[in-house]
Amino acid sequence: MLRSCCDYSSSSREVPLPECKPSDSILTATSLVLILISLVRIAATYSHTAETFDEPCHVAAGIEFLDKGTYTLDPVHPPLARIAIALPLILAGERYPVLSPSDPSSRNYNVVGNHILYDSGHLIRNLALARVGVLPFFVFGAVIVYSWTRRLAGSRSALIALFLYCTTPTILAFSSIAYTDIVAASTQLAAIFAFSLWLETPDRTRTIWLGLALGMAFLAKLTTVLFVPAAALCMAFVWFAKRRNQAASGWPYRATKLLGSMALAAVIVWGGYGFSVRRIQEATGITPSSMPSFRHFPSPVRPLARSLILKDPWLPAPELLHGISEAWILNRTASQSYLFGRVKAGGWWYFYFVALGVKLPLPLLLLFAVGTVLLKEKREPRILLPLAALIGILLITMHVSYQVGTRHVLVAVPLIVMVAALGAGRLLEHVSSPSVAMWITAGLLLWQAVESGQAQSDPLAYFNQLAGREPSKILVMGCDLDCGEDLFRLADELRSRHIGRVGLAVWSSADVDRIGLPQSEIPDSAGQFHGWLAVSSRALRLGDVLHRSFPQDYLSWLERYHPVTTIGKTIRLYYIP
Repeated sequence: MLRSCCDYSSSSREVPLPECKPSDSILTATSLVLILISLVRIAATYSHTAETFDEPCHVAAGIEFLDKGTYTLDPVHPPLARIAIALPLILAGERYPVLSPSDPSSRNYNVVGNHILYDSGHLIRNLALARVGVLPFFVFGAVIVYSWTRRLAGSRSALIALFLYCTTPTILAFSSIAYTDIVAASTQLAAIFAFSLWLETPDRTRTIWLGLALGMAFLAKLTTVLFVPAAALCMAFVWFAKRRNQAASGWPYRATKLLGSMALAAVIVWGGYGFSVRRIQEATGITPSSMPSFRHFPSPVRPLARSLILKDPWLPAPELLHGISEAWILNRTASQSYLFGRVKAGGWWYFYFVALGVKLPLPLLLLFAVGTVLLKEKREPRILLPLAALIGILLITMHVSYQVGTRHVLVAVPLIVMVAALGAGRLLEHVSSPSVAMWITAGLLLWQAVESGQAQSDPLAYFNQLAGREPSKILVMGCDLDCGEDLFRLADELRSRHIGRVGLAVWSSADVDRIGLPQSEIPDSAGQFHGWLAVSSRALRLGDVLHRSFPQDYLSWLERYHPVTTIGKTIRLYYIP
């Protein structure tokens, strides 16, 4: 009878046997099961996760683009993620609302988005449809993580990488809401992967794939302009430092190919905007009579910007130009950032290092540390490329002044996952005691699974043990903790207590009159409020309530009271006698 490669008798022990590896079908089935379980877990959060702050904005921008063919409500993000979010709603029959042009709120994307979400009477359904739109990009990111890791270190490391990706709460969190971040992270990761392949062999096929990947990444989010070049520079440095014989040859050929891929990417981006050609005033809404000073632009650019407005030329995809200018201004205005209880304009150079350090599970961070130590000894440069890309991205974040949430560097997470998985693979293969290494790795993966399971109720608010019992003292902005996700739970709690009136100091863009809450009012800052009061973490720490901003100590008078209960992970319910 035939035996498998793992079966052998004493007479065969002197003959080297092939390594026993799971078949491709088993690997594929295991990978599909991991992804399917994650999709079920993500979908299970829809019913209890209320409208998060930016969801109306993304819904409104996407519906405007698909229904009206314009992109003026919020051009600061390219349209790919918005199209993905709006498409299921369009297929379900939702359309851009009919609003009076004389109403100033008709150009407010939150107002427009809430009309789309609420007016049909199917808020839960519409939120779920919008969120389903980003799920393909979660799967796309999983495929890239698995494929790249398998190419570098084989199937075992690839499965570990996929497991870590599918169990990291931050990845699950931003795959469960209608935001741009998982779309950006997956497409940026694909562009970085395509560049790694192009570094090895810059032939026509890989040049085309690089151009396609770059185009999709630019269509997902403008942070691609920072992250992908920074990652590529570090990857190229490592590649040619390890292969000095290639560093001095082939540059004209590579430069030509790279320019070709960038030209293809430009066509893809223009296509993402529907190959639009419009006058600059129509696309931006800026006229000579309403022309800003452009003071945040570099000095040489200001006269050019004024000239463009005055001449009003026809331009391809002027919405992109408008979005780039708004993103530039957003970064140059040094937005307020929050860390360790302090607020600071422009933030801190180490903000994202701290954020990733408290938002990612400790077992993942430990495996990442192992990978960083073990991989530096590798002479083969391609296995170092994920780590090099991560270093490039983290270095560029040190100079970014817009620091309001880990989600803005979400592409760093799958790269951390890959380095951790490569480290686990190296640990299993090269330590002197394989059984000890196996048990250590298995224990860390089990710990990761437990952390992920405990975060299931609200992955947005997940923090590891380093954050302590009150993570709002460390991070609270940018959906790192409080994004309005607990309003459904608040409505249920108030109904169960038969509360007919409540003070609301919560961070949310929801229409609080149509979300199932009782009659509500915003408390004043003098501490004169009496009765039931619901306060979310961001309102407590920063004074941000709905769309209003109060002083940071707005609710400091609440320190002399203890909450009756905590709702979810972000809302405290008080009774002020």
